[in-house]
Amino acid sequence: MSVPYHRLPRVDAAWRWWRPLVALAVFLGFYVLSQIVIAIAYLVPIGVQRGPEGLNDLLAKLSEGALDPTDPLVLSMSLVSLVVLLPAIMLSMRIARLGPYGLLSSIRLRIRWGWLGWCLLPLLVLGIVMFLLQSWGMFAFDGGLHWNTAAIGQSTVSLQTLTVTILLVVLLVPFQAAAEEYVFRGFLMQTIGSWIPVRVVSTVVAVGVSTLLFAVLHVPNGYNIWGILDVGSFGLVAAVIVLRTGGLEATVLQHALNNIMIFVLQAPGWSEIDLTGEGSQGSWQGFVVTLASSLGYWGLVELVAHWRKLDRRFPGQEAPRFRGPVPPWAGGRQWLRPGGPGWSGAPALGDGSVAPGDSVREPVRVGAGADPDEGVGASADADAHADAGHATSAAVTVEKSGGVGPRP
Repeated sequence: MSVPYHRLPRVDAAWRWWRPLVALAVFLGFYVLSQIVIAIAYLVPIGVQRGPEGLNDLLAKLSEGALDPTDPLVLSMSLVSLVVLLPAIMLSMRIARLGPYGLLSSIRLRIRWGWLGWCLLPLLVLGIVMFLLQSWGMFAFDGGLHWNTAAIGQSTVSLQTLTVTILLVVLLVPFQAAAEEYVFRGFLMQTIGSWIPVRVVSTVVAVGVSTLLFAVLHVPNGYNIWGILDVGSFGLVAAVIVLRTGGLEATVLQHALNNIMIFVLQAPGWSEIDLTGEGSQGSWQGFVVTLASSLGYWGLVELVAHWRKLDRRFPGQEAPRFRGPVPPWAGGRQWLRPGGPGWSGAPALGDGSVAPGDSVREPVRVGAGADPDEGVGASADADAHADAGHATSAAVTVEKSGGVGPRP
């Protein structure tokens, strides 16, 4: 018995269909408020220091190229406005009582640091391939390795500006990438996946909607059709990787590497490379490269996951859907921890209390001595439930249409 990543919220008996809508409302409100605060924090000092002309110049740059890596001020403002998505979605989940923060991270309800470390292996391969492809033609080898200034021109920014830009990229982009992954591949896919009862249908719809919305929200960046397909293909493969690995670790790394590589290579502002022209907004070659590199990364991640015997699903089962108040035993982290007693051993009485003498068992530690991120699956969970038959759960009234969710 196990639960896939995109249906994790239904492990908690307190889940209700309307809770994600509450979280979405809080998220949008927090985001709008944060954008106002960020705008004031940036625009007011600029207006005071540079006057109306400096303010108009900054606004013009933001409208022309919000992610221009040659201007640290514009780039930092754009990245910070995306970084705030991360605390926004976490705060929203807390207020809507959708579970612990880690629910979005993985089927272990936390970041699986061990697995994230192993993902650095395929990331290293991806990084080398991406660097070779994206820097193609930027280097010359006559008389030694050097920039191909005949093709890309000279740098148009100072060394100080270039240093500041690279520092901003390295510090902010990982959080910007994580924020987008937690919103699109995390919250959005889990919300849709939990709304639809049939697992196969919920999987297809969750992946499709998250991919489409991810691509559409990049339209304001000025991408053409190839640029949108480029972004969409990245989001599609990322969504599949999340479902296949049971968490966001691999895609956060991929997303961060992709953005860091692009910003760093463009940061010098080469005089012969147009960062605002049609070619910079997408091409069929770029689409093919993104799709191929994403598929290659997915394949490498699959190999590492198979090698490490990664646990890809939550070892337990979905909670029954209760009529009326949720029993006291249905709350608390003991029903969310992988390896815990789960619903098979729920000590429920008719009034929803715990019977005298019945104690809620502590989570079972499976695979002692093993890496908790690897090889702990539903089979171990089944062993943990083998002696749980003493509990009386017949008095719990569940909705006929809900019950335990359908299995694949």
